[in-house]
Amino acid sequence: MRTFDKYILTEFFRIFMLSLIVMVSFYEMVTFIDMSGYFFKFKATFDMMSRYMIFKMPMALFHVTPICVLLASVLTISDMSRNSELIAMKSVGMSMARIALPIIVAAGGISFVSFIDSEYLFTIAAKETNRIYYEEIKHQKRKGLFSQDKFWYMADDGSIWNIGLMDIKNKTIKDVGVFRFDKSGSKIVKRVTADSGKLVDGSWILENYVERDFTSGGQFTERVWPRRSLPEDSIKFDDLNKVKLNPEEMNLAQIQKYIENIKSKGYDATRYVAEMHAKIGFPLITLVMPLLAIPLGARSSRSGGILIGIGVSVVIGVTFWFTFSMGLAFGKAGRLPPYLSVYGAHVLFAMTGLYMLFTDRQ
Repeated sequence: MRTFDKYILTEFFRIFMLSLIVMVSFYEMVTFIDMSGYFFKFKATFDMMSRYMIFKMPMALFHVTPICVLLASVLTISDMSRNSELIAMKSVGMSMARIALPIIVAAGGISFVSFIDSEYLFTIAAKETNRIYYEEIKHQKRKGLFSQDKFWYMADDGSIWNIGLMDIKNKTIKDVGVFRFDKSGSKIVKRVTADSGKLVDGSWILENYVERDFTSGGQFTERVWPRRSLPEDSIKFDDLNKVKLNPEEMNLAQIQKYIENIKSKGYDATRYVAEMHAKIGFPLITLVMPLLAIPLGARSSRSGGILIGIGVSVVIGVTFWFTFSMGLAFGKAGRLPPYLSVYGAHVLFAMTGLYMLFTDRQ
C-alpha cells in the first residue's frame, strides 16, 4: 500500500469513526425520547430500558453507517482539496478515480460488515427489543409462533389458530385452521377451516367456512357455510399486528425460504420479495455513497469549509434516501419490478458518480 493510500485511509477512518459515534449517540437519544412515553407509562425499570437501548445499537449501526461513510468521504476529499493535496497528487499523474480508490475499497469493506450485521446481529437485536417491549415492559406475551410454513397463534379462549398467510395492511388472513379443546386442554373437540378471512366492521368474515365437532367416540359432524362471521375478539387484530412476521427479524435465508413457501401456495409474495432485495440493497448504499460524494466533495471545497461539506452530504443523503424509499414503496406495492425498485437508485447514483470521477478536470 502506497503512502498516500495510507494517508487517505487514515483521514477517512478518523472522520468515519467520529461520525459513527456521533450518529449512533444521536440515534439512541432520539429512540429513547420516542420510547420514553411508553417506558414511563408502563413503569419500565432501569434494567429494562438499558437492555432495550443496548439491543437497539446493532440496528443503529446498520442504519447510520451509509451517512457516516458519506460524511467521511466528502469531508476527507474536501479537506485534501482545501490543503492543495489533490493538486499535488494530480501533478504526479494521479487521476481523481485513483485518488478515490482507497476510500471506495474501504466503503466496500464497511458495506460487507454492514451486511453481516444485518444478517446476524440486527435480526437477533430486533427480536430481543420486541420481546423486551411486549413481554417485559407491556407484560403482553407474544402468543404467535412461526414454523417453516405456518403461523400458529393461541387466542385468549385457549383455541389455537393456524394461519397460512397474514396481510396486516389489508386486514386479511388466508388458509385458516382453528383447533378448540375441551376444558382439560388435552382433546380437540372442534376444528374449523376457512380459505380466507377479512376483518370488516369489527367482525371476521370467513370464506368457505367448515366446522367439525368431534365426539368422545372419535366420530364427528360437519357443517359448511359459504361465508360466516366471527367477532373480532375471536382473534384480535391488534395481537396479530403485534406478532406479525417482520422481515427485519429474518435473515436473508429465512425470508427467501418464506417467499418460496408463499409462492408454492399461490399467494402474492411481492412485498416480501422487495424486502428480501432491500436486505442486500441497504448495505450496498454504503458502497454507492463515496462514488457521488467524492467528486462533489472536491468541487464543494472551492466554495467553503466544513459546513459546505456537511451541507453537500445532507443533500446527497436526502436525495438518495428519497429515491430509494420511493422505489422500495413502489416495489412492495407491485408497481415496479423488485430489482428496479430496490437497485434503481443505486445504479442511477453510481453511474452519475462514476461519470463525475472519470471526467474530473479540477
